[in-house]
Amino acid sequence: MVVDLRVEVGGLSLQNPVMPASGAFAEGLAALVPFGRLGALVTKTVTAELREGNPVLLMELIRNLLDNALQYVPEGGRITARVLGDPFSGVVVVQVEDDGPGIAPAERELVLQPFYRALGTNVEGSGLGLAIVQQVATQHGGQVEMSDAHPRRAQPGLLVSVRFGAPRNHAAAADSSH
Repeated sequence: MVVDLRVEVGGLSLQNPVMPASGAFAEGLAALVPFGRLGALVTKTVTAELREGNPVLLMELIRNLLDNALQYVPEGGRITARVLGDPFSGVVVVQVEDDGPGIAPAERELVLQPFYRALGTNVEGSGLGLAIVQQVATQHGGQVEMSDAHPRRAQPGLLVSVRFGAPRNHAAAADSSH
């Protein structure tokens, strides 16, 4: 079954934010990697998953990150997708790295706004992909960070990291309120 959810930025809501989310990142990557742009090498590593959240929205987050990288990577380029976790802190980090043109530091906050498109790109799109990533991350207690993937190269590429904090322990929170 293929799930393709289009969300409206700003109107996004989680009806059940505490549902199991295990497998969402692995499923999202598995579904998208075979459809990579011809000539682009896509590698993936999944060593962690969120324990709770909306799996459909989390798959949409990874889909938008990969779609963005696939749009901008040059022919023969490389994309690396990682989902890493710290077993002690519970922090999960989703990273998508490419060797495309990157995003200028001055525009990194702007591309997280709906409909913003960097000037000079010859890529089709609505400017919603990274805004959706930002909204889904925020609703799951995450933060989106962007940096150059290869700072010393002519094409610096882009590294997008979405960091999710330790999952809340609802039982412990309920016990401590008494």
